[in-house]
Amino acid sequence: MKRLSLYILTLALILGLFPGRALAAEAPSKELVLRPAQAATQGSVTFRHASHAKLECAGCHHKIAENPKDLKCGGCHSDLKEKKGEKSWYNAFHAAGSAHSCVGCHKALKQGPTACNKCHAPKK
Repeated sequence: MKRLSLYILTLALILGLFPGRALAAEAPSKELVLRPAQAATQGSVTFRHASHAKLECAGCHHKIAENPKDLKCGGCHSDLKEKKGEKSWYNAFHAAGSAHSCVGCHKALKQGPTACNKCHAPKK
């Protein structure tokens, strides 16, 4: 039942039942390169806002209503060592059961990459 509720919440966020876009500025057209912490086993990830333009901003920027000026994940997810927990930077992108993480959203929608090497560039 918990899992079903999570999927319903995820789809609600993605389908725009929450007013995230109305609160946000225009999404950046420039690609965003996310660089993992030094100890990470994977390389950087290039994120393209344009390919996610049909989604609500609040789907990822879930604190946008509280703090519309600080949309960086690291503002809240600042723990670079831990892989689990609310403060974990890693977990912000990889939590399979979270409506706000890349992996969680891709799994819920059954589209988009979920394998490490499909998002991460080879580490140099």
